[in-house]
Amino acid sequence: MRLISRHILRTIAAPFIWGVAALTGLMLLNALPPLIDAFGGKGIPVATMVEGVLLFLPALLALTLPMAVLVSVLYGYSQLAANLEMVAMYANGLSVWRMARPALIGAAMVALVNFLVFDQLMPQSNARFASLRDAIQHKTPTLALRQQALNVVPSSNGAPGIIIRADAIEPESGKMRRVTIIDLSQYDTRRLIHADSGNMAESANGKDLILTLHSGVIYEFKRDEPGRVQQTLFVHSRVTEKDVQNDLERSRRISSNRGEREMTSCELLDAATDQSWILAKAQQDREYYTRRDLRALASLPPVLQPAEQAQPKKVAHCGAYRRFESWIKQALMPQPLAAQVPENPAAPQNPVIPPPPTIVVQPPAPEPFLVPPGGSQQNTPMLTSFAMVQLAQIQANSAYKSLLLYRVEFHQKFAVPLSCFCFVLIGVSLALKYPTSGIGLVIGGSLVIFLGFYIMLQGGKAVAQSGQFDPAVTMYTPLVLFTVIGILAVNSANREMGTARSAGVFDSVIEFYHKLRGS
Repeated sequence: MRLISRHILRTIAAPFIWGVAALTGLMLLNALPPLIDAFGGKGIPVATMVEGVLLFLPALLALTLPMAVLVSVLYGYSQLAANLEMVAMYANGLSVWRMARPALIGAAMVALVNFLVFDQLMPQSNARFASLRDAIQHKTPTLALRQQALNVVPSSNGAPGIIIRADAIEPESGKMRRVTIIDLSQYDTRRLIHADSGNMAESANGKDLILTLHSGVIYEFKRDEPGRVQQTLFVHSRVTEKDVQNDLERSRRISSNRGEREMTSCELLDAATDQSWILAKAQQDREYYTRRDLRALASLPPVLQPAEQAQPKKVAHCGAYRRFESWIKQALMPQPLAAQVPENPAAPQNPVIPPPPTIVVQPPAPEPFLVPPGGSQQNTPMLTSFAMVQLAQIQANSAYKSLLLYRVEFHQKFAVPLSCFCFVLIGVSLALKYPTSGIGLVIGGSLVIFLGFYIMLQGGKAVAQSGQFDPAVTMYTPLVLFTVIGILAVNSANREMGTARSAGVFDSVIEFYHKLRGS
């Protein structure tokens, strides 16, 4: 039995490796144009560009690993069935379930690796990729100018430089149309430049910004000559701003404001707990406002306001797995810079700074906007203002949407890796049903199956984010449906093993067509 299991695993191992490489390469080719637009032509080192591509790979591997499982099972079991090895195993008393066991064991290992990639590598690489992209944008602000917006280009010493506005900007060629430049680089002089068109380029040293303007006018104002404006018409003019392109400065800190795609499963649980508390507090405030206003309108004693509750301490989710997560984060994320040693050794290392005095500002009481019948405005208690109601509503809606996002992303981290099992079941049954279909079944079948699963997964994700169904239900429904289909298909293949089988998918389609015509 071990010999048969090893033989089946060797048969599907090579297609799996080639499948991972081919599928990841194809998806990377599709993702390269945005990466080239973000990194290319900005004077950054080749190693940094390679790092950006490598940081993009975990997001691709999270999808290509289940796809490669499906491709390898379809190809490997089709070869075994075409060579009649599956028939020989069945004749020796092995059921289809026993033949599928090695692939299920391999799928379990791939699912574990896929979960680690989805849960650990992808969030950290996404966060580091975002940090790298921000660093590149700050390195080359001149190449990130937005059209129809005021783009501030500071001078080398951090002082105000020039402000550029253009109706149209072509980032590839640097051409601009209808350009307006406000020059603030000189203290005693201000210049306003209007040009019909222009070109934007870098100097030979890669540090300066050179603007070549065509057909325009220059207005010059001097502080010591108020009321006097100097106007200069030009056909061609050049404006140079020194040292606007700095060296690439990589941030040693990752932004704490991370999206759900940049969080691990443990961090998603923490964030969902925080949003649940915010949502409960907003709902409590709305209920208190409603009760207070109703009792005030009914001339009843006012309801007591609930005590302000501090946000509870974060629950330690994941237990021992959190230590593994911390190790992964330390290995992948940049370390914080060490504190500098003070120049004066005699000075205290941690000087005690007294806290500033606390100033309590009493907010103004809201004005009443409703007066109960027969009552006077002086005896009417203060009612809730529209701003307070709207604020509570906004807080509740924002917390609810964030909670749904976190829960959807959390369940997706498990649904995608677990799809390896249903792909194995469906792949084995198709390979046994159509043993001679060849590479057409491998490519076409895997594409149709995974595309159907992915469409259902994304559709469930959109439905869950809209709040119509529970995220757990929508994210695991495709998984359960495909697993049931796979179990039924394997049972059907087990019953039909050893009987006459169709030669291929094309023959089955023709046979189905003839049955329809005969009926």
